[in-house]
Amino acid sequence: MNRPPQDLYAEFEDRLRFEMLLTELSAHFVSVTSESIDREIVEAQRRIVQALDLDRSTLAQVEGGERFVMTHTWHLPGLKPFPVFAVKDLPWMSSAMMRGEMVCFARIDDLPAEPIERVRVVVGRYRAAMLNHRDGGRLVAGTFTGTGNTFRVAEVIVDALLKAGYSEQEAARLCWALVYFTLGLTQEQQTSPPDADAAGVDFAEASYPALAKVGVQLLVHDSFDARFDYGLARLLNVA
Repeated sequence: MNRPPQDLYAEFEDRLRFEMLLTELSAHFVSVTSESIDREIVEAQRRIVQALDLDRSTLAQVEGGERFVMTHTWHLPGLKPFPVFAVKDLPWMSSAMMRGEMVCFARIDDLPAEPIERVRVVVGRYRAAMLNHRDGGRLVAGTFTGTGNTFRVAEVIVDALLKAGYSEQEAARLCWALVYFTLGLTQEQQTSPPDADAAGVDFAEASYPALAKVGVQLLVHDSFDARFDYGLARLLNVA
């Protein structure tokens, strides 16, 4: 299914602005001197953070294969500097980063007390974490990251489902169903071509009577947010 045209145009414009920023920064760094390189890197980080509406940008290097040392950073006022951490403290994240892979985190703090609502919020944050990175859904799919943040997110989901009255088997399988649903929808949203045009889609009643009855608006132009909210509610048996 294609996403709504207004979403496509907005994303295309955002991508274009960001790619123009990267082109400008790349051209600028050609003439940067060794005396000003550190200052220019931090300035570039500031512009990228503000362009992408992020909290911070941090560059680090591995020293002796044992710890990450921050070399350049820019963050919004009021935030604490990113701490130095040892490779052994975060083994999965460290190895993934050193392989050049993307690492996504979903916040699992400040969650509602009601179990089902807690699941809805953490799964929504999981989706948002992937959407915040280009191809985030594709990169996360097909990998098993059985440590750290992955287990913490799964712990919150399964614990909430158990407290909501689900059996151990139901909680485990529903946890997987929620993850697969979110991954699949995120990949579909992120891989739809930016110039896709569904305006010409038409369901002939003679060939597709059921699709014609439902209509193009719901089947093609319905937003991914609406599809996600509905699918999540159905999986959790929430009206």
